[in-house]
Amino acid sequence: MTFMPANNDGAIDTAWDRNQKILEWLCRLAEPGLSFENLVHPIDPAQKTSVGQGENSSVSDDWQMITNLCGYTAQDFTSAGADLPVTVAEADHFRRNHRSMDNHVSRDFLMAKVDLPSPLSELYGLYLYRARFDAESTLFVAQATGSTRVARIMADLLAIGGFANGLEYITYLGLTYSVPAAFDTSAIVDRANFEASRRLALSAEHPSHLLKLAPDEIGVLAANIAEQHVMSPTDFLEKANLLAEARQDVNRLPTSQHFATALMERDLPIQQDWVVRICAAYARILENWVTNLSEAKAVVH
Repeated sequence: MTFMPANNDGAIDTAWDRNQKILEWLCRLAEPGLSFENLVHPIDPAQKTSVGQGENSSVSDDWQMITNLCGYTAQDFTSAGADLPVTVAEADHFRRNHRSMDNHVSRDFLMAKVDLPSPLSELYGLYLYRARFDAESTLFVAQATGSTRVARIMADLLAIGGFANGLEYITYLGLTYSVPAAFDTSAIVDRANFEASRRLALSAEHPSHLLKLAPDEIGVLAANIAEQHVMSPTDFLEKANLLAEARQDVNRLPTSQHFATALMERDLPIQQDWVVRICAAYARILENWVTNLSEAKAVVH
């Protein structure tokens, strides 16, 4: 018995050569009236779409993510002569790179450790929550990539956002407190980056090398870093209050002058470590906006 191939067309295989046979199959699948004549003609150059025409749409998600993090749009970065700091994929990698088992951690548990009235306890609890997660993310990303670059840039963007997004605030007893201050975990990320770099520099055989740590060990390390270096409730609320008031005070000015004016008018006390951290972030990400500020130069150099 002779078996024929499953794709054999029997009666028509002698009526078509190989190239014609492909077209005949396409004609069978095509809708009635559909012509393939245009396939044999050269493409009209006038019908081609320039790559540049889709350039803006291809990075719109990236810029939207940057805006959400630091409060500045693509136009603001362009006016400052700055490039896209990180892509949405890199930021998403950082944001999601913590243990999913920790998603059940309740802010109520964290808030129970402090004696603050609501809603201030919720704001401080959110800060503690983010500090733990971002420390974990920093260590996990460094372990996965062998680099702290993404976490360093994310820390800068979060520091800038603490000021630039300060118009989002809560009020308690006549005082305003910046909500984005709770998401400024830049100091914690810096500490985690330092620890990651230190462990990556160890000998590959060393048991404390970052690549040798199990997920649970990274979680414990992140918790220790956060616990040791988070701001106290008093210091955090002072920061949140100053950020909100400083941002509101300069809202009358162009965007490029907001931070520089807040510094020059002493709305942000340069002697505070968190203000120095914001200066460093602006100097690295939006350098042209602080190029004439001696405070920013001192931080970077």
